Amino acid sequence: MEKKTSSVQKVAWGFGGVAENLSMNVIPTLAYNIFQIGMGISPFAIGMALSASKIVEAVSDPFFGSMSDNTRSRFGRRRPWIFAGAIIISLVFISICLKPRHVADMTILGMNFTGSFLQASYLVTTVSLFFLVFAIWQIPFTALGLELESDYTERTKLQTYKQIFSYVIGTAIGSLYLFTQMKDVWGGDEITGARYIGIIVGCLIFVAAMTPALFCRERLVVKHDKVPFWSSFAETLKDSPFRLLMGAIFFVFVALFFMLPLLNYISMYYVCNDGMHKVLDWSWRAPFTFNVVEKYLTHKELAGIVGACSAVVQTTTQLLSVFLVNKVGKHYDKRTVLLTGLIIAIFGYMSSWIFFTPELPYLSILPPIIINIGLSACWVLIGSFSADICDWDEFNTGKRREGMYSAVTGFLIKLSIALVVAISSWALIRLGIEGQDPQLSQEQLFTLRWLYIAIPVTSMILSVLFIWKYPLTKQKVMEVQQILADRRAKLHNVE
Repeated sequence: MEKKTSSVQKVAWGFGGVAENLSMNVIPTLAYNIFQIGMGISPFAIGMALSASKIVEAVSDPFFGSMSDNTRSRFGRRRPWIFAGAIIISLVFISICLKPRHVADMTILGMNFTGSFLQASYLVTTVSLFFLVFAIWQIPFTALGLELESDYTERTKLQTYKQIFSYVIGTAIGSLYLFTQMKDVWGGDEITGARYIGIIVGCLIFVAAMTPALFCRERLVVKHDKVPFWSSFAETLKDSPFRLLMGAIFFVFVALFFMLPLLNYISMYYVCNDGMHKVLDWSWRAPFTFNVVEKYLTHKELAGIVGACSAVVQTTTQLLSVFLVNKVGKHYDKRTVLLTGLIIAIFGYMSSWIFFTPELPYLSILPPIIINIGLSACWVLIGSFSADICDWDEFNTGKRREGMYSAVTGFLIKLSIALVVAISSWALIRLGIEGQDPQLSQEQLFTLRWLYIAIPVTSMILSVLFIWKYPLTKQKVMEVQQILADRRAKLHNVE
């Protein structure tokens, strides 16, 4: 009988969610605010940096997944990669944040390059490098989470640990733009603030990324020969339940990452205006002294405050949601829970037409909250679904390939992100959004608000259709697990 994963190991693996969330979301969250609005770099260049990085990461994911599956060491298949990856990703992340503010025109190998081109090139190169090395850590980390638990219900509970840590650090991510503008720390200069914030975040990534390597122990390993890369990759794509799950996840990420760049501009140039606004008067020097005052705020400052408020409220509701998903998941099929979450997210996107209003800017926090309540089911259940699919794969092939399934999942997700970021950046250029702190017309803002609803809602409906056809019910998974347990018992008796 297999030993249960200890609470210490669950917490240690879950704490890795801090590194994952920071690594995946800090750069996209701050990219347009810092590099375009603050530095004046073209949104096309930023979009290309984010898209190129995701393509690089997507291509590298299956390679590192196969390497992890085929690793044989006294420390296990996953932990050596997690250990090395933690060191590398933290160092490369910090290098992105140390990007120079101004670059002079240069002549290199007889060719003339403008400073703006060199800035954009530095951004594309460092961001692409970061997401390449991020795969060294993330794929083995994800695979480790798939094999730590074998119980249908406990798998959802394990993913809950990661989501709790991820949501808590999400509060800080949503507040980072406000932190970069702290006048009593770095003079209110968001570029300088972003550099210091980047160093702090890089150090936190290192600690959180290293924790699973130090405290988790690998288990549930089925002995089999090493699997060649291409045959393993092709076999994974042939799995019907996996294809349906990936189709659903693909369109969830299309919805999510298409709206993120648009949300920045809608918030800063439609919802938020220069003027007198009520705000919480608080300073880190006197953390227990605060009151609500009315003061003059620029649209940037108000957008930062609204983003910070949204992050705090979102984290609270997401934590409540993830506990609810974990509770409901014990009694209902995962498929039903996920379908419900996706439908809630659709209503969240649609509600933005009403709640995004300059008359009451703080109402703009409601649509993202509703969306994230719905998507909480998705983030908790993706790993749990994938672990079930790995059982299905072992049932059909006799192999445990969590690394390759994690990698192909990452491959498809990152391709969707790359595609969507490129399209959304192209849309910003087509709308004429260029230069430092651009001024948007009412027509441009109307188009942004319409796109914010139309593309995500369409994508989420497609996700619902994929999950509707997903075949691995709770009863089916438990039948498969019983057959696998009988196989392992017979194999153990033979040995």
